[in-house]
Amino acid sequence: MDDKYILLEQYRIYNEAKDRFIDRTFLVNRFYIIFSAVLFISMIAIKSVFVDAYALLLGIELFGIAVSFSWVSNQDAYTSIIKLKYHIVIEGIERQLPASPNKDEYEKLCELRADKKIVLLKDIQKWFAIILMLLFLGNGLLDITGYVLTAFLSIQ
Repeated sequence: MDDKYILLEQYRIYNEAKDRFIDRTFLVNRFYIIFSAVLFISMIAIKSVFVDAYALLLGIELFGIAVSFSWVSNQDAYTSIIKLKYHIVIEGIERQLPASPNKDEYEKLCELRADKKIVLLKDIQKWFAIILMLLFLGNGLLDITGYVLTAFLSIQ
């Protein structure tokens, strides 16, 4: 078998694997979006139905903070792995090929991001997770304050 054919086949297989990996990141992010939405809606529903359910609310809020933190960490891990796949493996193979479509695409993407002409979905998702974490934290602080004030006022 020809070495160029083997190299091209490795390049094709690795690009397909990279694409499946990217698809998996979208599925994981969809899971986090749905799970976070369920937690947030549960928190709002409990606040409107059970006014004094501080322990339950605090549990949901702490869990929401943990899920949001996990989401951000997961996004960072996926980003690191994708960068490794692009820069080390695929670009390494492309150096031996006549064309470098992945490298050209990545350079153009970096150029557009530097000029603020493009915003990637992963950036929006990361900020969404951080804002959601802050909302859970803020609600937790409000509930702790409400519990302390209720306990203090009931003593007097």
